[in-house]
Amino acid sequence: MINLSSPQLENCPSCGALYLRDQIDCCLDCYRENEAAFKKVDAFLKNPEHRNASIEDVNAFTGVSVNKVVEFLKEGRIFAADYPLLGYPCAHCETLISRQLLCEGCQRTFRNEVQAILNDAQQTETVDKRQLANAQYWKMKK
Repeated sequence: MINLSSPQLENCPSCGALYLRDQIDCCLDCYRENEAAFKKVDAFLKNPEHRNASIEDVNAFTGVSVNKVVEFLKEGRIFAADYPLLGYPCAHCETLISRQLLCEGCQRTFRNEVQAILNDAQQTETVDKRQLANAQYWKMKK
């Protein structure tokens, strides 16, 4: 029997090195680099003078890449609501957001489009069932 909770040998998504995936999602070296980068960003943002810093400001003052700061925001390690100008672009329209993948407007539009597709599919299925029932009815009458 296979034990699914045992560590697995994987390649680090950051550097490609082999590591045992157990508690962390990357090799130990990359984990340490990520933690050091987070500590830099966290220390920078804890300074009250930097409360209104943008993601570009954080990058300029700490040297931590914009992508890494976005990763910290998405993971919830940085609580973006505490920093009004700290955010990243919506995956669809580029509006500045501080959580999730899409802004509220794009989420609403996406939900409406999905609902319309589901409604169309449901109506098509209902029509197909009626046509099938009618066809079977006429077959039996013959």
